[in-house]
Amino acid sequence: MYIQVHASFTVSESLQKLIDEKVNKLGTFHDHIISSEVFLKIGEKRSQQAAEQTVELNVQVPGKILHAEEKSDTFEKSLQAAVEKMRRQLIKHKASIRPHL
Repeated sequence: MYIQVHASFTVSESLQKLIDEKVNKLGTFHDHIISSEVFLKIGEKRSQQAAEQTVELNVQVPGKILHAEEKSDTFEKSLQAAVEKMRRQLIKHKASIRPHL
C-alpha cells in the first residue's frame, strides 16, 4: 500500500515508522486499499495546555475515499484514534459492498 505523509515540519523517523506500521495494518480489514494519505497538523497552544496535534487520515478504496480525523496532545494518540476510526469505516464499507446471501 502506498502511504504519503504531509506535514509542515520534518517528521521524525520514529513517528514515520509508527505511521507506516499502523496504516499498513488497515490492509487486514480491507483487501483493496489503493493508497493512504496522512496529514499531520499542529494547532495553536492555548494558555497552559500543550498545542493540539491533529492527524487526518484519507484512505482510497475503489470508488470511494474514506476520511478520519482526530486531535489530542500527541501525534501518537491522535494517530491511534484516527486509525481506529478508519478501521471501523473500512469494516463497514467492506460489508456494504459484499453481496448479501
